[in-house]
Amino acid sequence: MKKKDEWQDITAKEMLEYLRRQKELTPTRPSDMGVRIGLLLLMPYIFWLSKYNDSYVASIHRKVIHFNFDGVMLSFHNLINGANMIVHEAGHGVCYLLPCPQFLTFLNGTLFQLALPIIFIYYYYKRGNRTLAGLGSIWLAQNLIYVAWYMSYAQTPNLYPFFLGGSAIHDFWYMFSQLGVLEYDWLISGFVRVVAVILLLGSYMYLLYISFFQTSTRIKRRVSKGRR
Repeated sequence: MKKKDEWQDITAKEMLEYLRRQKELTPTRPSDMGVRIGLLLLMPYIFWLSKYNDSYVASIHRKVIHFNFDGVMLSFHNLINGANMIVHEAGHGVCYLLPCPQFLTFLNGTLFQLALPIIFIYYYYKRGNRTLAGLGSIWLAQNLIYVAWYMSYAQTPNLYPFFLGGSAIHDFWYMFSQLGVLEYDWLISGFVRVVAVILLLGSYMYLLYISFFQTSTRIKRRVSKGRR
């Protein structure tokens, strides 16, 4: 901040430039009430997502989506996954246009899918917006849970024909086969899923803390200062 006597020596142009920079450095934040309501609405999906694994997907395979808890959560999840799949396929598409090694062609879809939320987290973390950085961490965890499920049936790539149609090759079947670890797909996917669930629940708890408890503490401090 500039001292009082320094303001008398700057021109109008310098003043406008200073205000513009201050505006750029000030992160845009959603209202506290809006964040709290959004987090409470997100709670059912967070806990539903934490149980999303191969056995659960197998239990709902070929079943009609009903208007019940699992049906609503699955519909919401499919909506998010649809957007993630656009990014995933874009990663493969880059290697269809450029001369990538075949292994990178299969890997690039997952890399793109995970890179986008990481960039989102970094951008808002650097701007000091902890709320959107936390939501980005949940988005990253959601993608990791999907990746863990995708890995989990690498040995049986045709288990879900609706997912891999035609002559498509399962990404992780190819990559694990090339690396000689196909028989350990259950172990690798299990590890990724544990990391993803820890990140998911940890990020959600962090958002609850800064939205409900830390905000309330700041308000109480302001009130106590105003009474002095």
